[in-house]
Amino acid sequence: MIRCGLLGAGLGILTGCATGGEDNWNSTAVGDDKSIGELDLRSVLLVTRDEGDPARLLGTFENNGDQPLEVTITDDDEDITVTVPAQGSATLDTLETLLQTAGDAPGARTSLTATTDAGDVELLVPVVDGTLDPYQPYLPTHLTS
Repeated sequence: MIRCGLLGAGLGILTGCATGGEDNWNSTAVGDDKSIGELDLRSVLLVTRDEGDPARLLGTFENNGDQPLEVTITDDDEDITVTVPAQGSATLDTLETLLQTAGDAPGARTSLTATTDAGDVELLVPVVDGTLDPYQPYLPTHLTS
């Protein structure tokens, strides 16, 4: 009798632990965070359909200085310049910023360089696609000129 009770209690404990990852089922990728002088680059990542397709740069650039800053993001073959207001931020979910190509396939990390007058820093950013619902609106459908 005691053996069955212990076995039943053990099985109850095991089945009670089977729900492990439910809290993270809707998690999204977190991008790279770096700083250059008074500029903080937060959660920088790329959204694309596939390697070689256009890619949307996402993240937030925060300027802690008293003057506007220009930050240039460069990959292997092109660059994008974003102006960040003094004591303000540029949020790239509302500022469409596109690269001609992603450089790597979704699921990989790719290298970008961020440059300001204060210097430069290498970013190793995740490349994501529309598999996770939060990124579907940011998949590039065309390139703007």
